Amino acid sequence: MSVQLHIANTKGKRKKIVKPVSLEQFRGNAVEGEDGQILDSEHLLISALLPPAVKAFLEALEAEVNRLAGTRYDRETGSYSRYGSQRGSIVLGNQKVAVERPRVRDTGAGREVELETYTRFQDPSLFDRKVFQEGLKHVSQRDYEKGLPKIAASFGVSKSSVSRSWVNSTKKQIEKLQNRDLGSLGIVAVFIDGKRFQKLGVVVALGVGSDGKKHVLGIYQSSTENSAACLNLLSDLERRRLPEREILFVVDGGSGLNKALNEKYEVGDPAARRAVRVRCHFHKWQNLRAVLDEKGQAEVKPLFWAIRDAKDLATAKICSDALETVLKRLNASALASYLEAKDDLMMLHRLKLGTNLRKLFSTTNPIESLNSLLEEDLRRVKRWRNSEHFRRWLATACLHSESRMRRIKGHAGIPALTVALAGLCITEESVDSDVAVA
Repeated sequence: MSVQLHIANTKGKRKKIVKPVSLEQFRGNAVEGEDGQILDSEHLLISALLPPAVKAFLEALEAEVNRLAGTRYDRETGSYSRYGSQRGSIVLGNQKVAVERPRVRDTGAGREVELETYTRFQDPSLFDRKVFQEGLKHVSQRDYEKGLPKIAASFGVSKSSVSRSWVNSTKKQIEKLQNRDLGSLGIVAVFIDGKRFQKLGVVVALGVGSDGKKHVLGIYQSSTENSAACLNLLSDLERRRLPEREILFVVDGGSGLNKALNEKYEVGDPAARRAVRVRCHFHKWQNLRAVLDEKGQAEVKPLFWAIRDAKDLATAKICSDALETVLKRLNASALASYLEAKDDLMMLHRLKLGTNLRKLFSTTNPIESLNSLLEEDLRRVKRWRNSEHFRRWLATACLHSESRMRRIKGHAGIPALTVALAGLCITEESVDSDVAVA
């Protein structure tokens, strides 16, 4: 009778048979590994049955005792000595596990020494962090036991107990996302967009700091991207010290969001605006493309993108006039659509942005990329139990996605952007002056 050893299978690949091994070889510890060396099969069997977490803990604990008091039966004297053992317990898998712990005594001070390894493994929050890390890899709760197979098998960690730890961890994530102070981030630009997950919708805000780093600023659950939801999100961001003026907002053509920006920052009034709005060029091109035939698209497209790529505002205006002339001849509806967003599209050149920043802020691609990451992390969740369940998972995914974001290209130009924003927005002194005159 014989058995076959297999290399662990990777997804989509065939299992590779290493070598048939007889039971006699197992009994005689005569099993060869891939490198031809003899494996200690008894050790392998014990290692497979002994919970790796407990095994690692005992080894770390013994190493600490050896470091303090020397190896067992060491005759060398010192200030620390072994002092027998005592029953104790550690926390693994959200449960207490009984262990026999060694004791160390400081003979000079006449007191027992606290073992750092033992104390650390009595902290239940260690397991919370483990569940959190594994939860990001196995987003669906049905896969938790795959993420913690050894601990689950050894200590009976069920899906329900892991789920409780996951709930505690994700609650901390939503509190961190929705309550962290934004004042220290130096936010100069904000992308806002809506996203749907099955039947639930949310409005997400992504900010760019003065150092060029991207931050998920906040989320607001709403069935649609209406003005009330967007206004509530903006008010919450302001409560957490998002600047009240001199911010660049990059948005698509959603009427609800644009209405909220007009109401809160008066972005549509050059004489009163406290923030600047740039419309997504890609969304506007899609609007124009939808109403033009193929011949019209071929004629309009170069002119439209030439506006964004122009070297300065004067050149952009020349391209814009040429585009208006063509649209007037081809399609009045397309002309009206362009004129409605013209000022917001030209704002890129009024800000005098460099090539990299102009390309970045000309579309909502950064927040579209964030939405794609969120969808990837949450794709395996088939049912949301309630709003609280949805927001916990979404906040966790947002912070996880934020850790994967890179600093924007052209971030060296951000100081110049802040100066340009200050020149285009009404100053706080002007507001005070207007109030005094009234």
